[in-house]
Amino acid sequence: MKKCFIIILLLGVFIQELRSQQLLRLDFPDYKEDSIRFLPKRPWVAATEIWGLNMLVWIGNRYIANQPYAYIDFTTIKDNFKTEPVWDTDMFSTNMIAHPYQGGLYYNAARSSGYNVWQSATFNVAGNFMWEYFMENEYPSINDMFTTTFAGVELGEISFRLSDLFIDDRSTGSERIGREFLVTLVSPMRGFNRLISGDSWKRRSFKGQSVRSVPVAFGANLGPRFFTEQNNSSKGSMSMQLNFHVDYGDTFSEEGFSLYDWFKLRAGVDFFSYEPLLNYVNVIGALWGKPIWNRGDQTISMGVFQHFDYYDSQLSSKSIGTVPPYHTSEVAALGLGILYGNPAVKLDKVDFYADFYLTGIALGTSVSDYMKVGERDYNMGSGYSLKFSSKLTYNKHWSMSMNFENYHIYSWKGYSPDLDLDAVDPRTFNYQGNKSNSCLSVLSTNFVYNSSHKWNIALSNRRFLRKTNYKYEPDIGYSTFDLMLSLGIQL
Repeated sequence: MKKCFIIILLLGVFIQELRSQQLLRLDFPDYKEDSIRFLPKRPWVAATEIWGLNMLVWIGNRYIANQPYAYIDFTTIKDNFKTEPVWDTDMFSTNMIAHPYQGGLYYNAARSSGYNVWQSATFNVAGNFMWEYFMENEYPSINDMFTTTFAGVELGEISFRLSDLFIDDRSTGSERIGREFLVTLVSPMRGFNRLISGDSWKRRSFKGQSVRSVPVAFGANLGPRFFTEQNNSSKGSMSMQLNFHVDYGDTFSEEGFSLYDWFKLRAGVDFFSYEPLLNYVNVIGALWGKPIWNRGDQTISMGVFQHFDYYDSQLSSKSIGTVPPYHTSEVAALGLGILYGNPAVKLDKVDFYADFYLTGIALGTSVSDYMKVGERDYNMGSGYSLKFSSKLTYNKHWSMSMNFENYHIYSWKGYSPDLDLDAVDPRTFNYQGNKSNSCLSVLSTNFVYNSSHKWNIALSNRRFLRKTNYKYEPDIGYSTFDLMLSLGIQL
């Protein structure tokens, strides 16, 4: 309950700030149009913060949570350097969300200390290396190296750019306090660096942002969600879900787009249910792109995109099943994308948008129907994903969108069917999981009415279809769905 009210309160502050005219307005005629501030490079500040962050997390694990893996000494460090990295047995949310977030903190320690994307990525790698080899008595983890570095860079740069929206060094008083609070909320390391450098209260004649201004759209919806563990079942659970999305950058800019100056972020948080608090996260960030075709008002852009996707579910205490409907993610993924836009102009009342992505997955996950070792009940592997979405808007008020996602994960390093999982030491269980290939398809439909006053009402439905083929076990098919009615705001 406390988490719910805290998050809703913070979201309210977030939305209120976004509604401020000065926050999202892209032109300031009374000030220099180019107010980009180049941050001074401070390598020792970044390195010290990364070291301090790792020490702080270790102290919490060792002396507060009393975690067994936090008991380290010179012997454990020496063993880590003698042992090849393994596939660990941590829980799904730890590996696929907590580690990417931690990587984002490493990244932002450097990014907010004056370094560019590529330079900040090297600090991320260094922070991850320190953690894996020095701060745990468990062997270094292959999957953590992927999630902390690759996903950490993407989430880190996105949080850096979002925090940049709130910076306005011309502001004073309560407005300045609110802005600095939001900077720290979105990017803790940047907020901390602004505090220790004095930038949090210094007043300048320009905004002092570090990234050039681009179009930004933010939306949030809150409403009841019905979720059933079986597609054909009339029984299910009710929860309250908060969804939000951010569209950052100009999709069809004539100049195209480069590293992360265009991205989409979607996330959902569940309250008052047995479902995980963080229900899903979808991120697509552009590494490079440009328009390749124009005809009238129609435009097609093509680019290279990095993807981060996370879907989590959990069984209720009354469930007759033993396996969650899905644990699926792609945390290290890269591929091509094509985007089509035909906006409504003049007397035309129809606005249409569509995109398609084909992505190679270096590291992804799928739920396991047979394996449970330590806290791990999912398989890891590599594969590919396909995504297609379309949105049609009529007269700026009525819209319908459809989204299709398909994740196909192959677990290459499986274990023998003769292995007794109950007798396995999680520390030495060095497998991607069951020898299998798993396909999860997510089909979403959304109907939205947008008012002229920025609020909207939406009806949404998602279907999750999973089919897993096992080498040593019977194949499994699983189908489930959810339905949500929500009120929202679009900025």
